Amino acid sequence: MTDREHLWIGVAASLVAVGLMVTPAFRDPSEDSFPLSTFPMFSRAKRDPQLVITQVLAVLPDGTRRPLPPELAAGNGEVIQALQMIVNEVFGGRERATRFCKEVAARVSAAPEPWRQAKAIEIARSHFDTVEYFEIGPDPLTRKILETCPVRL
Repeated sequence: MTDREHLWIGVAASLVAVGLMVTPAFRDPSEDSFPLSTFPMFSRAKRDPQLVITQVLAVLPDGTRRPLPPELAAGNGEVIQALQMIVNEVFGGRERATRFCKEVAARVSAAPEPWRQAKAIEIARSHFDTVEYFEIGPDPLTRKILETCPVRL
């Protein structure tokens, strides 16, 4: 093969590669395919900015509520696993939720400050507006207490 043929093969291969890379710009934004992903989760506005999360909260002596870190809330440092464990325990029936709340209270009573000061543990379903969370503050729109138990020292 001559140098000129090598040049044209290189140019053709480059044009094909560039063409493949720009095709997602001309597709429907909701279409996604491997290996050229358009990441459709970022390509359009979220319809509802609300987020509902089941939280384990420490009620401090001044009455403020603070979400417990995963290690105390679920005994597991992995955030996603802790969240799933909380959901499983809370929605696994009343007995299971009560037992879980007492287990969390026992961990909190042995925890370092400021957690050990907690008067009670609340398990709550909280509704947040994800935009307001960052613009105004982390207070939920609504909160329903599902379970409460005291922290004994």
